Amino acid sequence: MSPDNRFQTLAQKVGLFRGLSPDDVEKIFSKGMTMAVERGNTIFFKGVTGNQMFVVLGGKVALFDGKKHIASLGPGDMFGEMALINNEPRSAAAIAAETAQLFVLDETTFQKLMTKTVAIRILLNIIGTLSHRLRDANAKISSLQAT
Repeated sequence: MSPDNRFQTLAQKVGLFRGLSPDDVEKIFSKGMTMAVERGNTIFFKGVTGNQMFVVLGGKVALFDGKKHIASLGPGDMFGEMALINNEPRSAAAIAAETAQLFVLDETTFQKLMTKTVAIRILLNIIGTLSHRLRDANAKISSLQAT
C-alpha cells in the first residue's frame, strides 16, 4: 500500500481521524510516533498519570481494571485518550494481547504542533468515542438492574 493510500485508509477507518483529510493524517503521523509492543508487555499501568493516547494500527490490546478484563481493542481503536483531556491517573492498565503496532500522540504534539482546526476535529472525535462508550456502559447497567 502506498503512503498516500495508507493515510486515505486511516482517515476513513480510524475514529480518531474521522473528518480529516489524508494530508492532515499524514501531518499528524509525521509529528507523532509509532511503536511496537510485544505480546504480554504493559503499555501503561492503572493509576499512573500519562500524557499520551494510542491508536491500535495492528494487533490487539487488552484493558484491565486489576485482574478484571474490561475491553479488547483492535486496529482502528483508540485508548488512553483521557490523558489528553485531563491530568488524572489512568483508570485501567493496557497490555498487548498480541504483538501490537501503536500510533502514539502526546500532549505536546496535540497542543502545540497541530492546527486548531485539526485539534478541534480530533477532540470532537474523542468526545464522540467517549459518548458511545458511556451509552454502552449505561445500557449494560440498565440490563443488570432489570435482572
